Amino acid sequence: MISEMQKRNIALIGFRTTGKSLTGKVLAERLSRVFVDMDDMLVATLGQDIDAWVRSHGWESFREAESALIETLSSRENLVVATGGGVILEERNRKALRKGFYVVWLQAAPETIYSRLIEDPKTPSNRPPLTDLPMKEEIERLLQERSPLYAETSDLILETDNCPAENLALRIQAWLAEQQREAESNNRPRRH
Repeated sequence: MISEMQKRNIALIGFRTTGKSLTGKVLAERLSRVFVDMDDMLVATLGQDIDAWVRSHGWESFREAESALIETLSSRENLVVATGGGVILEERNRKALRKGFYVVWLQAAPETIYSRLIEDPKTPSNRPPLTDLPMKEEIERLLQERSPLYAETSDLILETDNCPAENLALRIQAWLAEQQREAESNNRPRRH
């Protein structure tokens, strides 16, 4: 079992548009940590948006860059990281997340995800289709496929459908404080 004391960072995982970036920014500010949006960092590193990169180089190349980035981030401290929705597809990423991060899975209903995708102007450039299915069917299928991987990786699960980012950040902060208290009490010397 990995010691909770080794977890120096917080990662938000979940499907597209479940609130990882917005909640991550609020949480990082509340905890005085550095916020990292993996997709934004990858776009900057790759020199083009995700859709253009995937069309030119393929998803496998993007996933390699994503794995390299999660490895780099796991060696740093005091981060709140908003991951890409597919980061959990690679076993090495799931291991890196479990080892170095408190992992919070942000969930939303398929209908919520669909409406958020349609409304977000960043969707075409940073969220290319993952299958040949219509968007609603793609969401439902991928949620079904990915949910066991999100569950396997997460320490805390929160629903985001009707919960503002500020409330989510407060709930995560309270949960982290509880984790810290438990870790400290487990590390106290026992009197005999």
